Amino acid sequence: MGLWIEDYLNAGERGKINIPKRVRKQYLQLIPILEGKDPRWYYNPKLASKPIDFGERFCRQSKDEWRGQPIQYLLWQKAALSAIYGIVERESDVRKHQRVFTLVGKKNGKTTMVAPVALYETARKGNEVYSAANALQQSRIIWQEAANMLDQSPQLQTMLKRRQYDIKNIRKNGFSVFMPLANTPNLLDGKLPKVVILDEVHELYQDLYDILYNGQISVRDPLFLMLTTKGYLREGLFDTEYKNSCDIIDGIIQDERKLSLLYELDNPNDWLNEDTWQQANPSIGTIMTYEALRNTVRTALDKPQSLNAVKVKHFNLGGVSGDAYFEYDTINNERTFDLKRFRGYDAIGGFDLSLTNDLTSFTTVFWDERQGEYCVDTMFWISSSFYSKVSQDVRMGNVWRAWVEQGYIRVAGVNSIDHKEIVKYVCSMVNKYHIRYRWIYYDAYAARYLVTDLHNEGFKEGECLIRAQQGSKTLSVPFQRLDAELRQKKVNYNNNPVMKWCLTNVAVEEDTRNKNLLPCKAGHNNMRKIDGFATLLNAFVGVTDHYNEFVGG
Repeated sequence: MGLWIEDYLNAGERGKINIPKRVRKQYLQLIPILEGKDPRWYYNPKLASKPIDFGERFCRQSKDEWRGQPIQYLLWQKAALSAIYGIVERESDVRKHQRVFTLVGKKNGKTTMVAPVALYETARKGNEVYSAANALQQSRIIWQEAANMLDQSPQLQTMLKRRQYDIKNIRKNGFSVFMPLANTPNLLDGKLPKVVILDEVHELYQDLYDILYNGQISVRDPLFLMLTTKGYLREGLFDTEYKNSCDIIDGIIQDERKLSLLYELDNPNDWLNEDTWQQANPSIGTIMTYEALRNTVRTALDKPQSLNAVKVKHFNLGGVSGDAYFEYDTINNERTFDLKRFRGYDAIGGFDLSLTNDLTSFTTVFWDERQGEYCVDTMFWISSSFYSKVSQDVRMGNVWRAWVEQGYIRVAGVNSIDHKEIVKYVCSMVNKYHIRYRWIYYDAYAARYLVTDLHNEGFKEGECLIRAQQGSKTLSVPFQRLDAELRQKKVNYNNNPVMKWCLTNVAVEEDTRNKNLLPCKAGHNNMRKIDGFATLLNAFVGVTDHYNEFVGG
């Protein structure tokens, strides 16, 4: 019944374990509560120990060489569970942390950690407990682990019964149930979940979270558990929750109801340094061996196509889909700038006009001599008919709607993009900020009317408006320059989420004859777009053509 949080922090101070900085910071923020100095919250050791004692007393492992052995929680797991269950309100004993976001590397025992929690909550009276995911098969992973533990426990079988689709509390007036749920609206509506467990959050979108979280509004003392590694899906639920967690821990926003345990490398470049591996893998040396992870890394180094997956799943480094060219940490740049700073500056523009089912975008590139970086401003447009289609998409609909509502994408035209809106935008940039577009490079496809209208507004064709041929001969060198600048974090795109998403969708094809690289869209999903990158690359054709004049020799 000890203070496992303090024990965990002390082990880190003594150098026995390597605790990542944000996990340490999160726990340090709880110390005043543990010391009894907080007026609202206090630490109740009895409540803290209940789920831990339950798991270790009644639950047994069900897999591999540990099958049949009693659960023995590791110190990092005890610290987490005691923070969830032991920190409560003085007047009501209602838990402080109602939402928990845990990011931890693959094979660190997160399923084994929470399956007993699901059984513990189901053994209590009147609880609706759900594990949820996009597909029923995924949501059944935690449920199945809990069911396997139930099968091995005669004591639990006096309280709980495993049925085909759920686990039910069979004690008199128990009324509790634990069941898996898929992201199916007609199955989710009307639920009043006391406990929700979302596994592999990196695969999920906001809608599933919203339905289940809103279902807890009328529930007293709810618990919403989110567990995940990092993944490849950008702008989904993971990115939202991860950023929110970082902002809370770093004091940017206030939310005392959320506990976030971000087990990731403090320095993303340290993934080959075994001394840092425990930061993303708190169970290494116990559940997972150093030798096993060492072999995994060694194999991936010999097979580069596997390297991205290893970095994402075992070290929680940001990821993109396996066929994408850029790694997430390469293109992720959260620096921002105020466009007013570039009032009166020279600029290079780039645009790529789509007709129907694509984004249209216009990119403006400035050279910031003070910071030694390219500052990039991009606006996107979409037709109303295509917006209606994508906003209903099961996976990306919420994201598209948010981008439109936040002003990153504008709706222009009904069945095709109204090119006059792009003309108005360029003219507004000139009038509002007195920007001087020295050159605007463009893909000629479908651009005739837009080019004519821009020409009539004073952007002379052949002088300011320059056609950028969309082939490897023209684009290869600018692509190499842009690639290098992205890797050096010298492309500040104002943390525009649409541009970031486009960058994660870029793949490359090699011109086998000349060995030039030509960017293309990764995968075969029509909802993946690279239009923002295409306009940035067009602008970088201009940067390459006029480098000495634009940047300086």
